Amino acid sequence: MKIERNVHNVDSGEVFYVEERHGHAPASEKSKQRIRRITPYVITAIVVAAITAGVVMHQRPRHFDLQFALQATTGKIALTERQLRDVVVGEGLNVYWLGPEEGARYVFNSISATQNYVRYLPGGAGLNDFGANFRVVGTYEARNAFLITQKEAKLANGVGFINVDGNVVYYNAVHPLSAYVGLKNTDVQIEIFDPVAEEALIAARTHGSIQKIR
Repeated sequence: MKIERNVHNVDSGEVFYVEERHGHAPASEKSKQRIRRITPYVITAIVVAAITAGVVMHQRPRHFDLQFALQATTGKIALTERQLRDVVVGEGLNVYWLGPEEGARYVFNSISATQNYVRYLPGGAGLNDFGANFRVVGTYEARNAFLITQKEAKLANGVGFINVDGNVVYYNAVHPLSAYVGLKNTDVQIEIFDPVAEEALIAARTHGSIQKIR
């Protein structure tokens, strides 16, 4: 058996191998050679599979399965911020809120793909309190939502203006607990409800307060 040096243009390396010159290798030796030849490919396949599985597991939302999603989208769980994001993104929904609140939990109600609500629970308490005691942000998808909100502002007791973000805000003095925001360049209207009078209006006017859940 003679060791020869054969150079191939394979990436950046030189390839060395053992070439049989005389006779035939025993069956066991042939098996060993086959194993040596295929082993790198097997190892590569295992590594690629492991990396792929790791990527999939990393991208898959945590705390998320069918039973959890069913309960979470029907307001039956006080969600953490991460769980809320996981559910909204996992369900492929277009939902907005006013960002996270320290120490709070969140109740999510998905009435339909175009009508969704996020209720804030300060301190995490109040899951089964269905009174108007908590801040709620509703997301409504409708064609020409910006123009619809502008028209609503012209109704009796209505006040309308464009906020610093370029969104149109509608506020009715008779119902001081709610404010509506038509997002520019979208077909989305946001309703902000707050049990404290005019807090919803303040939130609607504040730069960058309305955020899409991602």
